[in-house]
Amino acid sequence: MAFVFISHRAADIATAERLGRAISAVGHAVHLDRWEIRIGDVVPMFMNETLASANYLVLGHSTLGIHAPWIAQDFLPSLAVELNTRGIGLLPAVLSGTEGPTRLGGRPCIDLTTDWDRGIATILRQLG
Repeated sequence: MAFVFISHRAADIATAERLGRAISAVGHAVHLDRWEIRIGDVVPMFMNETLASANYLVLGHSTLGIHAPWIAQDFLPSLAVELNTRGIGLLPAVLSGTEGPTRLGGRPCIDLTTDWDRGIATILRQLG
C-alpha cells in the first residue's frame, strides 16, 4: 500500500476527490486537503507533514492555472529533485483545462482530461 498526497487547485477539488476515491478503492491511502484539513489547521503545515509520510505526490495541473515560465523552468525541476531525494515519487497529472503539458518537472504528465480510465490505470500502475 502506498501513501499518496494529491495536490490540486481549489477549482479542481471535484476531480481531485474522484482521483482520490479511485486510488483508495484499490487499497492505497490518500491524503487530500478536503478530507483532512479542519477549521484552524495551518495549510502549509498539513502539506509538510503529509509529504513527510507520502510515498507519492500526485501534482495536479490545470491549464487554467498559473502560467509563469519560472514554474516550469525552475520550480518543478527543483521540486522533482527534492522529492526524489526524499524518496517520494512525482506523478504529474492534468486535472482540468485543455492542451496540458506532456511533461512536468521532467516527468511524463498523465492527462486525466481526455481519457480518465487510461489515466487512472497509468497512475495505479505506477503506484504498484
